[in-house]
Amino acid sequence: MWLIQKGEAGGHPVFLRLLVPNLLFLLLPLLVGWVIYHQTLIEMEKEVTTANFNMLQQNREILDRRLQELSSIAMQLTEDTRIMQFQRITDPYQGANVNRVLETRKSLYHYGLANNFIFKYFILFKNSNLVFTEDSTYSYPEFYRNFRYEGWEEDAFRNELVSVYRHKKILPAQEVIVNDQPYTLLTYLRSLGMPGYPQGAIGITVDNRELQKLLRGLDLSGGGWACIVDEEGKVVSTASSSDTPAWLDPALLKGEKGSIERTIDGKSMLVTYSKSPTNDWTYLVAQPVRVVLQKVLYIKKITFSLAFLFLALGLLYAYLIAYRNSRPLKGILDTLRERAGAADPAGRDAYRFIRDHVTRLLENNSDLEERIAREAPFLQAASFERLLRGDYSSPTDTPVLLRHAGIEAEGRWFRAAVLQLQGFEGSLSREMLVDLDGKRVLVKDVLTREQVQPLLAHDMAEDQIALLFAYPSRPDNDWERVRLRLERAAAEIQTELHIQVRFAVGPLQEELVNISRSYEEARNTLEYMRWRGLDGVMAYDQIPGENRSYYYPSDLEVRLSHLAKAGEQEAVETLLNELYNVNFKEKQLSILMLRLLVNEMWGTLVKLLPQVGMDETYVLDTVKPFADDMKSYEGLERSLSSLAGVYRDICICVNEHKKSQNIGLLESIMALLQDSYSDSDLCLDSVAGRLDISKGYLSQFFKEQTGVNFSDYLEDLRMNRAKELLETSGLPVYEIALKVGYGSSNTFCRAFKRLNGVSATAYREGGAENES
Repeated sequence: MWLIQKGEAGGHPVFLRLLVPNLLFLLLPLLVGWVIYHQTLIEMEKEVTTANFNMLQQNREILDRRLQELSSIAMQLTEDTRIMQFQRITDPYQGANVNRVLETRKSLYHYGLANNFIFKYFILFKNSNLVFTEDSTYSYPEFYRNFRYEGWEEDAFRNELVSVYRHKKILPAQEVIVNDQPYTLLTYLRSLGMPGYPQGAIGITVDNRELQKLLRGLDLSGGGWACIVDEEGKVVSTASSSDTPAWLDPALLKGEKGSIERTIDGKSMLVTYSKSPTNDWTYLVAQPVRVVLQKVLYIKKITFSLAFLFLALGLLYAYLIAYRNSRPLKGILDTLRERAGAADPAGRDAYRFIRDHVTRLLENNSDLEERIAREAPFLQAASFERLLRGDYSSPTDTPVLLRHAGIEAEGRWFRAAVLQLQGFEGSLSREMLVDLDGKRVLVKDVLTREQVQPLLAHDMAEDQIALLFAYPSRPDNDWERVRLRLERAAAEIQTELHIQVRFAVGPLQEELVNISRSYEEARNTLEYMRWRGLDGVMAYDQIPGENRSYYYPSDLEVRLSHLAKAGEQEAVETLLNELYNVNFKEKQLSILMLRLLVNEMWGTLVKLLPQVGMDETYVLDTVKPFADDMKSYEGLERSLSSLAGVYRDICICVNEHKKSQNIGLLESIMALLQDSYSDSDLCLDSVAGRLDISKGYLSQFFKEQTGVNFSDYLEDLRMNRAKELLETSGLPVYEIALKVGYGSSNTFCRAFKRLNGVSATAYREGGAENES
């Protein structure tokens, strides 16, 4: 099977010549893939280890600074003379001691407001069992009932605090019941008094969630975990993607930092650790090896799969090329020789021959694509045609839409014209169409040389070119200048190209959106010139009045219907006034022609009413009184006025329907806000999702209906409820923050101070007077 008969392009040697290089080349991806895989494995391990080291180092430095802040705060409190005076007092509620207690309590600073790392702190005095906190004063038993450490009895916890002098001690994270609410807290302890003679203790608590935020910045997916271990080997804080993380023996962690691979609970884990020189704490993160190296395994899978696939396909391809070399190669060479007129190459020059001709073919194709791209700006052509058809209805949006398509339509006044190449009426052959394509290009060159300078020139038909002229202000004697330039251009086209042309020019129009009217009049002018066999340049105003038809193009009829269905009463009246001015005043049409116009406009209404939910008999009843009164100009005007009244009724009906829908939607939004303002996840996105409307529409609708932004309204609603709770309840500030929809008391306090000028605590103490 692998042998080929002699005479077919060299026989077996040709097969080997094609097969061996392809086989060697296809084996190369396997070698490259193997090298890439091993190198990627090494680099990925370095990358993950370095990233974890950096993150652990960053977390360690942040936590060291925070612990240093705690140490500094504890130092300030121990050196405070007002606190020191209570170390030897046994009865703080006798005599002048009462005033000292009050003064000391008021002087204590609420560090948690400025430092979200601090949860609460307390000061316990050994001799008097007096306990100060940032917001109250307790006896020790009362304090323990409100600040209870799980696993500690009341007396045992007091002995732990005051029996031994500690310069600095940090208790690992444990559950603490604060005001009947469970929290997981770390406790920083510093003793009052002298070494060997403790007189009390200062305890500063830290919410364990603050430490977990640092640890969760690491990648813990797939069963990974991270923790902090103190100098005694106790776990200070943990973070894990699973409920029961598996811990590593700290004795295995040698040196200040490192990375080891261990099997933990049957999983191969990559453990990265770093030790703090400040407090001998160890920060470590463990990640499954399969997660760390998933990119490497993916690269390995893709690389080897593609390599083997390419190898199999390459072998098959090489075999087919060798086996069937003679017929396709001979066919290609015969075709190229026939088309290019070249001599038949022989032997190994056949491949060079094919390569040269294919290269030339690709170059020619590239040149052709570039010419097509230059001559066929499809987006601009489509936008220009929509403009001439009147598909754009907004005067402000139209220039923006055209600019987006690459058309800079700057100006205030515009006119349209149509250029027709004569002599191409009737059926057109392929040769004539090709000739017309070239002539249109040459005609545009002549217009440019003669400084006709249209804003745009677009091919509307095989023998017609639409021209658009723009002016920054209403030009004086513009028609004469345009006529002279167009006559010179027509003469030059006839002299140079031997083609007779017609220029039909429409009237000036204010605003680009009205250019469709000028274009329609230019087309009517062209039809008149063709009917009369006229050449040269002609404006619409030069058509005799008796040859004019009424102005009610189909695109304007469609626009009128769309605007009525949208309830745009002002825009509808503008279009109706335009139709009245053009047909009744400017054109000076006959009564017969005006009667046809009014009848067609009533027909538009009959088709429109069912689309807006109104009965078409309403139109028939309205038009009956005018059936016999349409034989005079006055009767036709009254009929048109009645028609405008029907359009007004349609717009009113549409807008009332919209208004009823808006009221229902606003009531739904307000009810949702009143019921769910305590949900901290409540926001513009969530409300829009519940009501199944877009976020942008909800924001704009709410502002239009209420006069305030959605976020401001929600914030005011929450703040008013918070002020009620501050005035009427004894709930702590952090509980009030949760009840009114804030995720944390810090966020609530900052917002309350920003909106009310005082803190929530001060507001509660001062009541409504602060608000005034």
